[in-house]
This record gives sequence, structure tokens and C-alpha cells, in this order.
Amino acid sequence: MNDLVARARAFAEKAHGAQQRKYEKLPYITHLDRVVELLSSHGFDAPHLLAAAYLHDTLEDTSTTLADIIAEFGPEVGELVYWLSDLEQGRRKTRKLMSAMRLSRAPIEAKVIKLADLTDNTPSIVEHDPDFAKVYIAEKATILEHMVRVDGSKLTDLPLYKLAKGA
Repeated sequence: MNDLVARARAFAEKAHGAQQRKYEKLPYITHLDRVVELLSSHGFDAPHLLAAAYLHDTLEDTSTTLADIIAEFGPEVGELVYWLSDLEQGRRKTRKLMSAMRLSRAPIEAKVIKLADLTDNTPSIVEHDPDFAKVYIAEKATILEHMVRVDGSKLTDLPLYKLAKGA
């Protein structure tokens, strides 16, 4: 594992601490490992991209700040984490729409991380919370619809996009 990626994994594991996946009761790092594995298995193995994948939930779920990420991992990783962080305020429906609008403008590298994140999250939600799954699937469709507005076929032609859409 590349040094940058290893440092990001260690940072994320420490930042998330005792947090567990909601339905699986596994350490949170399990989700991040799976996202990175999905990306790697689809040929997305640039160290800054994989580092950002490990860090993509730290701003939302921990006391970590964007300044912390940039200081530790540089602006390239920090920018991807920024695009991936749902920090919007307000009611859930509004927050998720704002998130989709933000992701529509994100660099394609951030979008592929989001695809891997959606792909990993969906099965667990569908299996363990069918009622919420209806809401989540609709939100995911909105996010995917917005993400392709700028990148179109560059995104929709990716096997990872098809996997995220079908997950």
C-alpha cells in the first residue's frame, strides 16, 4: 500500500475510533476498506484518490476539519474530501438535493469515489432497513442523475457507475 494511502487509512481509523456501521455492527473502517477495494478493482488506484476515499466521511462523522485534512494530506486530497462531504444544513430532503447539486460540479475523481460509496452502502440499507431503503434509493437516483449532468458518458460508461446504479 502506498504511504499516502496507508497514512489516510490510519488517520481515518483513528478519527472514526469506536464508530460502527449502523446495520452491520462492524468497525467503520470496514466500509472505507470496501470503498477503496471497489475503486482499486475498477482501476482507480491513484494514491490521492484512494487517500480521499479513506477520508470521505471524516468531515461529516468526526471532529476532523478540512484544514486538518489539507495540512496532513495536501490540497489535492483535501479538495476531493471537500466535494464528498455532506455538510449542508436543513431538512433531509433539502440537504440531499443540495448534496446532489454539489456533486454535479465535482471532479470526476470525486464522483467515482461517490459511486463506490453508494455501491457499498446500498446492499446493507436494503437488507436491514427496507422502509428507509425506499428513501435512500430515491436519493441515490437523484445524486446519480445530477452527477452525470456535467460528465455524462464519461461517468455512465464506467462499470462502477452501472454497479452503483444497480446496487
